[in-house]
Amino acid sequence: MLTITTMKNPLAKDSEKDGYCFRSSCSQNLSVKKLAEEMTGYNSSFTEADNMGMLSVLNTVVVKYLAKGYNVELPFGSLRANATGTCRTIQDGFVLGSGNNQLGFLFNANSDTTGRVRTTLEYRQMPPDIRGEAKLYRVTVLQSDASESTVLSASAGKTLRLHGRNLSFDIDDAEQGVFLENAEGRVRLSSYNRRGSNIVDVVIPQDLSPGSYDVSIVTKPGTSYFTAVIDSPVSVS
Repeated sequence: MLTITTMKNPLAKDSEKDGYCFRSSCSQNLSVKKLAEEMTGYNSSFTEADNMGMLSVLNTVVVKYLAKGYNVELPFGSLRANATGTCRTIQDGFVLGSGNNQLGFLFNANSDTTGRVRTTLEYRQMPPDIRGEAKLYRVTVLQSDASESTVLSASAGKTLRLHGRNLSFDIDDAEQGVFLENAEGRVRLSSYNRRGSNIVDVVIPQDLSPGSYDVSIVTKPGTSYFTAVIDSPVSVS
């Protein structure tokens, strides 16, 4: 089910017109294995193993052509790679993984899919998020090819990606930011490649001592500070 929350709109220019916005998340996940099981129920001539095999082939072919820069059409929409970032001059080239030059993906549902989902959508309105408190949902390690690894073991100089909401903070305020903490103490990180409301990319300091660290982010959505934590310790080598 799609869960929808009303929260303060940080980009609003007219607070009386569009001072609040909607954010949504999915309360359930359909795994590849479950997808194969569901497909089996629609056609008894294919076993679950058959469907897993077809999904594996689909994955291989789609990834191959995404890497070639194709716009890949699927039965329910199209998927393509998308380059983003900035550069200093018009002569500068895009260098994946350098600075804020990043790779993302864009999915566009086709009209048939859009129409069917629109008429059958299951959603629930959640209590409004008035305070804009930060939430951390996931931490990953960015690899050299800009992919995200859920294996939370990284060397100094690597980039951690924090996924959540309301993650914006004032970098000039020493009390706000991303922190790593263990029994030896608490370290405020100072080097960022990206500081957004939903995603923050932060660099592990070169001089950080090896060890296991808890991750937190401190923001100030109003007059008080708020700390968001996540139970995903990061091992620094």
